[in-house]
Amino acid sequence: MEVKRQQTSWARERLADPLTLIVDVETTGILSKDPETEICQLSMINTEGRPILSMLIQPNRPIPLEATKIHGIDQRMVAHCPPFQVVADLVAGLMQGRHIVAYNAAFDVHLLTHMLTKYGFEVPDFETSCAMEAYSAWCGEWMSSKKDWKWQRLPKLAYGSAHDSLVDCASTLLLLKKMAGDFSDEPAAEEINLDF
Repeated sequence: MEVKRQQTSWARERLADPLTLIVDVETTGILSKDPETEICQLSMINTEGRPILSMLIQPNRPIPLEATKIHGIDQRMVAHCPPFQVVADLVAGLMQGRHIVAYNAAFDVHLLTHMLTKYGFEVPDFETSCAMEAYSAWCGEWMSSKKDWKWQRLPKLAYGSAHDSLVDCASTLLLLKKMAGDFSDEPAAEEINLDF
């Protein structure tokens, strides 16, 4: 129970901090399996749910069909979008001094820093938290070491398609609210009364 209280406190702290930025990316693959993996969609929202940045990005390589099957983004959709190098300064500026929260930060944040470095941009100073690790602990699935923990899939709490970076940011925000006790996916206790 103590672990759940710690994660509830973490979620409340992140939600109360105006420097918290929720980030999600969609990609051409998985960096650990393919060192040429690139970002094809990037979204950032604040704790009020307002988009700070949400855009398709043209990767410098074709989007494989396996990736398109996951997130629905194909080469035609990004053909006239800016490449990462064009938006890298903006992305770095938005990250500077922030506390970045991502669902599976080891993937999303690592890829962002990799892309900045790859294209010769300075990686900004920021803090990071992984909402997936916090949620796993909150659910009681955190074991003694990361090798033993049970990965929790991001619950689809927001409207829209899963594996759309903006929808996944919104779901992560709603998940933080649920962990903080400010949101429930259960029906409201007070039903609408239709007796006039």
